[in-house]
Amino acid sequence: MIRFLKFSFTFAVLTLSFFRHDAAAQEKVRIAYSAISGAMLTPWVGAEAGIFKKHGLDAQLIYIAGGPTAAAALVGGDVEVSLASGDGLIRTRLQGVELVSVADMTSTLVFSLMSRPEISSARELKGKRLGASRFGSSSHAALLAGLKHFNIDPTEVTILQMGGIPQILAGMEAGAISGGVLSPPINIKGKKLGMRELLEIGTLKIPFQTNTFIAKRDFIQKNPETIRRLMRSIVESIHRIKTDQAFTQKALAKYTKIEDPDILAETYRIFAQNYLARVPYPSEEAVKLRLAEFGAKDEKARAANPRDFVDPRWLKELEESGFIARLYKQ
Repeated sequence: MIRFLKFSFTFAVLTLSFFRHDAAAQEKVRIAYSAISGAMLTPWVGAEAGIFKKHGLDAQLIYIAGGPTAAAALVGGDVEVSLASGDGLIRTRLQGVELVSVADMTSTLVFSLMSRPEISSARELKGKRLGASRFGSSSHAALLAGLKHFNIDPTEVTILQMGGIPQILAGMEAGAISGGVLSPPINIKGKKLGMRELLEIGTLKIPFQTNTFIAKRDFIQKNPETIRRLMRSIVESIHRIKTDQAFTQKALAKYTKIEDPDILAETYRIFAQNYLARVPYPSEEAVKLRLAEFGAKDEKARAANPRDFVDPRWLKELEESGFIARLYKQ
């Protein structure tokens, strides 16, 4: 009996120690996401499925609308990681702050150029007010790409910063703006409300880091194990997204406040099946193209090396170790 009690006591102590160690092993990391969009599914699913915790991260997700604002929060130390537009990364790095992209969630512009119902063609946008979330954001770049496609000079319209993608649609509904760029699921909701889709910008296949995970280079250098945990969490979250539609749509509904099953299913189809890669390497080609565009007015952009803006070694390490392949064999 005494031996049994000693064993029980020892087991209880060891069990308690294990849970204390497990709790201590959870490293806090603040992750900003910059839009209410299906492009943000990876951190949402990672949090809801407990994948971050599984890999030792106590991840706090913070909504900061617009890529430039999210980049500023990263620079200011308000967050350690940001899922935002690559443009914010490039502009900030050209100003002397070494930000680095480690994984792209979407490497092209997944937006629709949309208008109010009374506008029947793109040429009718001339002279109108159009909405983007923030200047320098992915939505702003998408709007400029859409106008360029229709040979409309940006000076022929008035572009307003609306704050976020849902606010662009709200502005269209209220008549404050005549059109703008919307991403899933908000563009699908817009169609149901009678808004007109003038162009699905994603079909243009423009290399662009619409949403990429970004961190400071010195943070990466000082915290390599944190980045490894983050990358394992990202690729496992992608696996969960691709293999569990019902759970993914539930997470999507929670963060977007949209319950319409048709909208959720279509958003899932667009991102999970069309744009989200199993191995989401950061796009050096997208950086190269943007630097070339910025280089027309910026000498620093002309001199910059695109390779300095991306860090694919973490994903390469996971791929070569077989970690990603094993996920899809389960």
